[in-house]
Amino acid sequence: MPIPGEPYDDALLALHAHAMAALPAGTRWCDAHTHIGHNDPDGLTATADELLAGLDRAGHHRALAFPMHEPDGYREANDEALRAAAASGGRLVAMVRVDPKAKGALAEARRGLAAGAAGIKLHPRSDAFGLPHPVVEELVAAAAREGRIVLLHAGRGIPCLGEAAVDLAASHPRANLILAHAGISDLGLLASAAAELPNLLFDTSWWQADDLVQLFATIPPGRILHASDMPYGGGRMATVTTVRPALEAGLGPDALAAIAGGQLERILAGEPPLDLGPPPGPPPAPRIEARRALAYLTAATQMAFGQADPDEALALARLACQHMDDDPILDAVDGLCAAAQEALAARAPDTGRERWPGIHELLAAHLVAGTPRAGLPA
Repeated sequence: MPIPGEPYDDALLALHAHAMAALPAGTRWCDAHTHIGHNDPDGLTATADELLAGLDRAGHHRALAFPMHEPDGYREANDEALRAAAASGGRLVAMVRVDPKAKGALAEARRGLAAGAAGIKLHPRSDAFGLPHPVVEELVAAAAREGRIVLLHAGRGIPCLGEAAVDLAASHPRANLILAHAGISDLGLLASAAAELPNLLFDTSWWQADDLVQLFATIPPGRILHASDMPYGGGRMATVTTVRPALEAGLGPDALAAIAGGQLERILAGEPPLDLGPPPGPPPAPRIEARRALAYLTAATQMAFGQADPDEALALARLACQHMDDDPILDAVDGLCAAAQEALAARAPDTGRERWPGIHELLAAHLVAGTPRAGLPA
């Protein structure tokens, strides 16, 4: 059974343990973004058992789970998500997915909500629609009547949707509207609206360090929810991508515990979200060598995702880490870059577990370079 991240995320063990230790004892993790499915054109698949094993691997507890892209429609996939949730002992919480362009989308969403789904997943990129959209308005209204969630893809591959999302959140205050992937499609425009709208939320299922630091620095912590994007990401990596940018922005243990799962648990229980205060504001910039390394590591990561050879950019990142003084962060980034180079040389793509050899080491280097205030494992 392919478990998200296994075995390649063993490279993250020290960073994962360091991130977990930043949270109060007894913190319960609840993942806002995981997928179940078998027919996505991108070739990835995930079963309920694999998601549960991924949660266990990371030391996490619960997750929202919804269908992957289903080109032939979502009814059967929604039923699978509902069955998986019912069989999970409460560890998986089903969301239904619909394409608002499809005939009967509203009826299918209502059917899923009546069957116990926690909300509705909408994906403007893979289901090819834009906002505003009249059926999306009806779907959000249906979720609002039940106090449920609407999770919107707000990452790569789409035009901006922020203004429409703000209008939906303001018009339907009982709908909890989550912008996935740190809301990167509109992050720079939404801080003021997020401060005013407690139901406009963001999940952390993204990898780029500066995007995530901006999220934690400018969006109120009570609006941010931990997420992994399994099976596209693993739980260990998601722990690091949630905690390190939050520490870099200056958030403390109580805010981290709410982001990790406490806030989502409240929403699922029908309770109002906690007000965790204002965002902390931008942190000091990392030293210039780390900024140079981060730029090359961003390029290397994009090349790896695109199946191009990232070794030249990795080599430049290592050169950028050269320094005359004592700097454990730069030393750690250089070591992780070296580990990524070794993985690239030693491993072939593994379509079931690691499409991009060395991506865990590469992303770890990227995150450490971009979050020096988060510290390092002992």
